[in-house]
Amino acid sequence: MVVSELYSAAFVEHQSRAVDGAAVPLSVPGLRGVVGGRDVRLLVSDDRSYDRFAAAVAAAGRGFANVFERAARCGELLRGRPGWTADRPSSAMVLRDLHAVPDVELPDNLALRPVSMGAASPGSVALEDAVAVAIASDPGITDPAAGFAAFLRGLPPSVRLFTAVDEDGVVRATCGCDVAGSHARIFFVNTEPGRRRRGIGRAMTAAALRESASSGARHAFLHATADGASVYASLGFEPVGQLTRYSLAV
Repeated sequence: MVVSELYSAAFVEHQSRAVDGAAVPLSVPGLRGVVGGRDVRLLVSDDRSYDRFAAAVAAAGRGFANVFERAARCGELLRGRPGWTADRPSSAMVLRDLHAVPDVELPDNLALRPVSMGAASPGSVALEDAVAVAIASDPGITDPAAGFAAFLRGLPPSVRLFTAVDEDGVVRATCGCDVAGSHARIFFVNTEPGRRRRGIGRAMTAAALRESASSGARHAFLHATADGASVYASLGFEPVGQLTRYSLAV
C-alpha cells in the first residue's frame, strides 16, 4: 500500500468513531472522510471533487478538513469562508510497520510515566502538569490550559498519554497515541524547550509507538512540524505531503 493510501485509510478509520450520529463514509476522487449529521471530517488530497467538497462544507455545522497543498481551490474556499480557521501547515507522515521501530531509551535519567485523565494515581502524572509542558513547548497550542485539558479529557478512551519526568518528578516531555483498528495516531509529542536536541522527542515518540503496537496497531500516522519531521523519519516515518487543517467550531 502506498503511503497516501495508508494515510487515507488511517484517517477514515479514526474519524469514523468521532462524528456526531451515524458515520456515513464519503469517498470520491480526491476527497475522503465521514459525515454524521452536520458534523464533517474530511481529507482533501486534490481538487477533483471540488463541487462535492463545497456542498459538504456548505452543509457543515462543525468539524474539520485536512487539505493537502495539491487541493489549492478547496483550501481557497475554506480560507474565504466565515467560521473556518486554519492551523499552521504540517507534514502528514506514515509508518508502515510498527514492529520495525527501534528501541530508544530516554536520556538524562528521565523516566516514562502515564498521564491520569482524572485524579493522579500513584506512579502517574496529573493531566494539568502534562498540559503545562505542552503549552510551554508548542506555540501552536493557543487554548488556555483549562480548555486544552478539557479537550484532551474529551478524547476517546483509547487515547494514552505519557510524560517523561526527571529525578524530582518534574515533567519534561509528553507524548500520546490513539489506536483505531490497525492504525495508530501519534500526537502530543512535546519537549521542554531547554531540553531539546537530546533525543528526548525521539524516545517519547518510540514509546508511543510501542504502546500502540501492544494495543494491536500495525501502522501509524502523525502530523509533523518542520522541526520534528527529521526525528520521525529516523524512526521510519515516510512523508505523505504538506497539509493544512481547517476547523469549524460550533
